[in-house]
Amino acid sequence: MKALKVTAAVMLIGTAALTTSGCSWAQRGAAGGGLAGAVAGASIGNATMAAPATGAIIGGTSTALVGGAAGDAYDQVTLKDKNRELENLRAEVLNKESEIAALRATGLTPEREAELSAAQTRLGELEQQLAEAQASLDAAKAEVQTTSLTRSALESEVSSKAAEMENLRAEIAAADARRQVSEEEAARLRSEADTLRAAVVAKEAELKEARGTLNVLQTSLEGKQQKLQELQTEMQNLNVQLEETSRGLTLTIAESLLYEPGKAELTKDGKKLLGEVATILKDRFPKNEFIIEGHTDNQPIVRSGWRSNWELGAARALTMVHELVDNQGISPSKVSATTFGEFRPSSSNDTTDGRRLNRRAVIVVVPEALPLQRQNLALAK
Repeated sequence: MKALKVTAAVMLIGTAALTTSGCSWAQRGAAGGGLAGAVAGASIGNATMAAPATGAIIGGTSTALVGGAAGDAYDQVTLKDKNRELENLRAEVLNKESEIAALRATGLTPEREAELSAAQTRLGELEQQLAEAQASLDAAKAEVQTTSLTRSALESEVSSKAAEMENLRAEIAAADARRQVSEEEAARLRSEADTLRAAVVAKEAELKEARGTLNVLQTSLEGKQQKLQELQTEMQNLNVQLEETSRGLTLTIAESLLYEPGKAELTKDGKKLLGEVATILKDRFPKNEFIIEGHTDNQPIVRSGWRSNWELGAARALTMVHELVDNQGISPSKVSATTFGEFRPSSSNDTTDGRRLNRRAVIVVVPEALPLQRQNLALAK
């Protein structure tokens, strides 16, 4: 809107200058050029980031020089015409003066007196026209000189405005570049923000799921812990030592509770104790496997007839397997026996108490995942 107002103002000024009769053609040309330049400059200002009013002023001043130059050229032609007209009048005056002198020399007759009077009248008119032409020529010369000074000032101003316009164009280019960079940066930041928001939503979903899993595991762990404590109490009541190891739960039963020294058959009390343990195992671990381990001290076999402590440990482990399968109803596919003899002591064999603790049977409750791992391992081989 500001550009339109400035352009309209320049148009009014230019129109007034073009219609002023007292102005030289150079001044009229400058005004006309300024009018066209103002309109073009305002249009450029609207099309760029420059102020439309500034574009109108710069355009008007720049184009005024072109219009002024054209008007100045017209003034120069006018001066030549006036000089030519003045010379023609002077020649005609000289001709009339010669004509009058000839008439006077030949004698005056009524007809010649009439011709002389007409020639003198014409001479007076020519002298008047000559004076007016000389005055007009002098005025035109003065006007041309004034216009030359005005043109010089316009040239200086236009040069200044041209430099100002170049600076403005550079600022516009820099502003356009900054705007483009800012828009690209804003688009990049928006894209990153959208990606981060999506990642946050995904992480929140994962966190929610993890919390749910944790709660389930926590509940399961608390339940298992409670069951383990209950099992611990039950085993303590049976004088069976319960431990949680990397192999699984281990139930350690002292030799004295199951066998007579040097023998592999279960005593009556040993069968009863193993039956109670089997009932607990079937109730609490219906899907687990069990490994029966036979352990002895390091005392050599003397009178019992076994070839080694390995054989004694193996016989005792197999006796327990048969009891669990034949009399306690545990599936034979879930029970196995092994022997370590004296080579996995739980205490030192240097003392009586240590050797007593080493003579033991161990029931390992295998974790449910292990059979599957064994199956995969077998398939891999």
